[in-house]
Amino acid sequence: MGLKPLLSALGCLLLGCARGPAPSPPPAAAGARPVAVIPFQSYGGLIYVRGVVNGDSAWLILDTGSSRTGFDRDWARTIGAVPVTAPGATAAAGGDTASVSTAVVDTFRIDGLELRNYPVALYPLRGVSAASGRPERGFVGHDVLQRFTVEIDYQERLVRLYDPARYRYAGSGTVVPFAADADVPLLRGSVAVRGRRPLPARLLLDTGASGLCLILTVPFVEEHGLARAVSPAIEAPIGTGLAGELRGTIARLEALRLADWKIAIPTTGLGSERTGFLGRTDLDGVIGNAVFEGSRLIVEYARRRIIVEPHASVGGRCDYDMSGLRLTAQGPDLRHIMVDYVVPRSPAADAGIRVGDELLVIDGRAVADAALSEVRRVLRVNRALRRLVLKRDADTLRVTLRLRRLL
Repeated sequence: MGLKPLLSALGCLLLGCARGPAPSPPPAAAGARPVAVIPFQSYGGLIYVRGVVNGDSAWLILDTGSSRTGFDRDWARTIGAVPVTAPGATAAAGGDTASVSTAVVDTFRIDGLELRNYPVALYPLRGVSAASGRPERGFVGHDVLQRFTVEIDYQERLVRLYDPARYRYAGSGTVVPFAADADVPLLRGSVAVRGRRPLPARLLLDTGASGLCLILTVPFVEEHGLARAVSPAIEAPIGTGLAGELRGTIARLEALRLADWKIAIPTTGLGSERTGFLGRTDLDGVIGNAVFEGSRLIVEYARRRIIVEPHASVGGRCDYDMSGLRLTAQGPDLRHIMVDYVVPRSPAADAGIRVGDELLVIDGRAVADAALSEVRRVLRVNRALRRLVLKRDADTLRVTLRLRRLL
């Protein structure tokens, strides 16, 4: 489990010394210089950092909700990461507890940080790839991130890693402590439903979750009768995890509160089946990456807290699809955009679109030429008129959708 390069980087506090001094820290860092400054790519509401594993480059999800760093099982074989244990061990990813195998990779590098002979989990990520629309190679998880103070600057698209012994926060952001019995970022917050007192909730900070602001577990939903307390609501898949499709109800709560930071009418998935993390009792839900877009998020593992510096101009967080279509990418190249679910009484349902139809064109543009995240963005514009061409068996369908808010 050699971490020599990683530890030496911490010792000198400057990565890539031959490349010159590290960039200046933001004012909130109180003079501490980052160990690493890592540009990230935003796709589908997730944070991707460039990693090099056994000499092969890949974009990896920065995932505070995963207990262990892990890679796609099929991709790992192509880069020589041979499993050392058979499936049967468990690891948590995105709140899911899944059966996984493990492997040791010779080298694992992110920016200037390098780990050698490092143990990783191997996950089956084919379903996650179909849901995101790109080949998912893996996650950088809690086992790596907890060694640092992690700052995610959503506006500058940078991740800064600090030596926790030297980092001192000096800004005016909102401080949210971890739950008392958790060293992972299980936050103490509350959720509010109209006409009720706020409900305390233990929410796992999951930067590997996108789309909805919140997803609440089945035990929490049942204990508080939330499925009967919110309206309007949509019966629909609420996400995709390692255990497969997560089912439930999508609604807007009155508010999510983290300390004195309030997020109004967050789009929320209410779990209805005990699949994956939805059946867990050690947490009440996960808070997704979309909540923090436009902000600066600091995760201080050593002090068991996060700090949020929200940006005043951010609004419309976690907007839900306005067509009624849940789409996935299929085929070996993930270029076939398929209808996986149609929300009842939505614009798509009214137009006669069915599960299994293939989406070919939106407003004259072939969707095979666009990323799935871009297709979803185009279908999330209130009152927009969209002209779609779809394929059903040997037939071609042409429909026009007037998009509208479903919640």
